[in-house]
Amino acid sequence: MRTSKQAQDADAKEVRKISKRANVQTGRPRRVILSAMRSKVAFPSTGGTSSATAGNFYSPELSTDFLELPQSADEKRNYYRFFYAADPFVGQAVDLHTELPLSKIRLSQPKAKNKDIADASLAFCTAWAKKIGLLHRMIEIVHDYNLLGEVFVFCEDDSPDMPDDIEYEMIREIDEESGHPVERQQQRTDWVERASRWLQKNYKGWTAIRVLPPEQIHMEGFPFTDQKLIELIPDSKTKDVISRADSGDPHAGRVVQSMPAEVVASIRGGGNIPLNTDPDAGSFVYYMARKKSQYEPRGHSILERCLRILVYRDKLRQAQTSIASRHMTPIRLIWAEDASAGDVDAIREQVELALQDPDYSIVTNFQLNWEEMGSQQRLLELSGEYEMTDRQLYAGLGVTESLLSGESSYSGDRINLEVINTRYMLLREILQDMIEDNFLRPMCRRMGFIEKDDVGNETVIVPSLSFTRLALRDNADTFDALFNLYQKGSLDVDTILELLNIDPHTTSEKLKRDMFTVTDSKFNDVLGAIYSEAGRALAENSNVVSKIAKNIGLDYKKPEEKEEGRF
Repeated sequence: MRTSKQAQDADAKEVRKISKRANVQTGRPRRVILSAMRSKVAFPSTGGTSSATAGNFYSPELSTDFLELPQSADEKRNYYRFFYAADPFVGQAVDLHTELPLSKIRLSQPKAKNKDIADASLAFCTAWAKKIGLLHRMIEIVHDYNLLGEVFVFCEDDSPDMPDDIEYEMIREIDEESGHPVERQQQRTDWVERASRWLQKNYKGWTAIRVLPPEQIHMEGFPFTDQKLIELIPDSKTKDVISRADSGDPHAGRVVQSMPAEVVASIRGGGNIPLNTDPDAGSFVYYMARKKSQYEPRGHSILERCLRILVYRDKLRQAQTSIASRHMTPIRLIWAEDASAGDVDAIREQVELALQDPDYSIVTNFQLNWEEMGSQQRLLELSGEYEMTDRQLYAGLGVTESLLSGESSYSGDRINLEVINTRYMLLREILQDMIEDNFLRPMCRRMGFIEKDDVGNETVIVPSLSFTRLALRDNADTFDALFNLYQKGSLDVDTILELLNIDPHTTSEKLKRDMFTVTDSKFNDVLGAIYSEAGRALAENSNVVSKIAKNIGLDYKKPEEKEEGRF
C-alpha cells in the first residue's frame, strides 16, 4: 500500500508526462526571446489562428494643417474679419456680394381695393424707409450675412404707449349694495377708430434697426420647432456706462436715457437680456443665417471653405517675407588674389570708407573683386502656388477674376455672370421676404392699413419691395430688347429709365414742368411750323417771288386768278 507521499510524487510525474505530450508549460514561465517569436516565412500557415498588422489611420480632422485652423466660432469670426481687411481677393469678393444685389431698392404701390389705403400705406413706409436709412441697413445686413454667415437684426420700437383712455372710458356709478360711488373701465364702441387715429398721429414705425455683434448673442434652438431662445450678453462698455450713470455722471446718464429701458433694467439686474422674436409684440430680433439645412445650428460664411487656402497663402507670404528680411542688407564678398595681411587690412579700411561716403574711390595696384549677394537669388518661386490658390479662391468665393478686376467683356464671361445673377436673384427673394413680412407688415397692421375680403379675412396692405436690374449683363443688348418691348406696348418707360439710372418719378415731374415752355422738346417743332406758315403767307401776299426770280434771271408770270363760278 502506497503512502500519501508516494501518491503525490506519482501524480506529479503523470502531470509532467501529459504536459510534455501536449506541449503545455507548467510552473514558472520561461523567458522568451523576442527574436524567436518572429516567423521565418512571410506568411506562416498556422491552423486556427489569424494575424493582423496595424495600418495607418487617416482623418482630415486630425491632420496638422486642420488643427492649425480656428476651431471655436469666435476665433473663426476673427479670422474672417482679418482676411476681409487684409486679403484683396476676400475683401473685394465680399463687397461685390454685398453691393451688387442692392444696387437700388424701391417700394412699389400695394394692391388694394381701396386706393386711399394703398396710397397711405406706401407713403408711410416710404417715409419710414427714408428716415431709417433702409438701404444702408440692408448693406450692413448683407455684409455680415456673407462675411460671418449669420446676422442678428434688432428692430427697436421706442414709440410712446397708447393711453388707456383711447380704448377705455371711465364709468362712475353708484354701487347697489353699498350705495357708494364706484369707477370702472368700459371699452369704447369706437375704440378701433380712435386707436387708428392715435397711431397715425403718434406711431412712426421702428425707431432703429441695428445689427447686433454675434459674439454677444447666446442662442438656443430646439428640435420640432422653429422657435429660438435668444439672449444678448451685455458687453463691459455698456455695463460701465450704466454704472457711471448710476454714480451720477451726467454724460453717462444722457447715454443711458437713449437706451431701451428693458435693456438697462436687465443689465442692472446682472443677467443677460432676453430678446423678443415676435415682430407683432414690439421690439424684436430677427435671425438670418446662411445655411442649406434646417437642422444646422448656425450659418456658414463664404470664407469657411477658403480658410485652409488663406492660411496656406499667409504661410507662403510669411516665408517669403522672412527670407527678404534676412537678406535686406546684402552680403559683400571682397577678395584679392595673393594679398598680404597688410593689404587685406588696407582693403577693409577703404571698403568701410567707401560705404560711408558714396563718392569715395578705392584705389589698388592689384585686381580687386567685389560681389554682393542679396535676396534675389534666395526668394522662393511661388508663381505656380499662387496661380493654383487664386483659382481655388475664385471657386470658393463664387466670383471670377474678371468680375474682381473688371478687365473683361460680357461675352467672355456670359455663363459665369448668369450663374452669379441667379444667385443674386435668390438673395433678393430672401431679403424681400425679410423686409416685407418682418419689418413692413407689423407697422402697416398697427397703422390700420387692413382690408377685409368677402368672407371676413383680414389682409394687411403692405408695399412690395423691389430692386432695379442687376448690372451684370451687356447694357446695349438689354436696352435694345427693352426698347423693342416698349415700342410694342409691352413694357413701361420707367423700366428703361431705371436701366439708364434715371429716376422715373423725377423725370415725369420735370416733363410736366417743361410742358408748353421754351424747354419743351417739341418747342422747336412749333417754331418750325410757325415759320412755315409765315413764309407761306409772305409768299402769297407779297412780291417776294418776283424779286427772287428777277435776282436769279428768270421770267416769273403771276398765275391768273380764276373768276368766281368758272372752272
